[in-house]
Amino acid sequence: MPPAHDLTPFREQELAPAGSPAIVRSADGRWYTVTGPCPNCHASSVFRVAYGLLGPHKGRRRFLGRGRTPDKLTGSILVYCQCGFPHPERPAESPDTGCGAFWDVPVP
Repeated sequence: MPPAHDLTPFREQELAPAGSPAIVRSADGRWYTVTGPCPNCHASSVFRVAYGLLGPHKGRRRFLGRGRTPDKLTGSILVYCQCGFPHPERPAESPDTGCGAFWDVPVP
């Protein structure tokens, strides 16, 4: 059975996180993936954010700290709904693929 989803009208709004979102850091420390429900439309959401310097090592930069795993992120991650459903009243110029909701998830 697919996850629950409400086709709420598009509205940019900051909300508190729903439930207890899971935060997973990639093995190289350069990505964080936040998984959990959208607090507005209730769709299952997966949000991935880059952290630190990305890309291959180039010459001496590797020796200047670029090749090391970045320190652990502190604070919170700003997550946007990316449910992909066609919410009513969504502006055509909106880069979002969700209902417009966003929320902070504290990094454990």
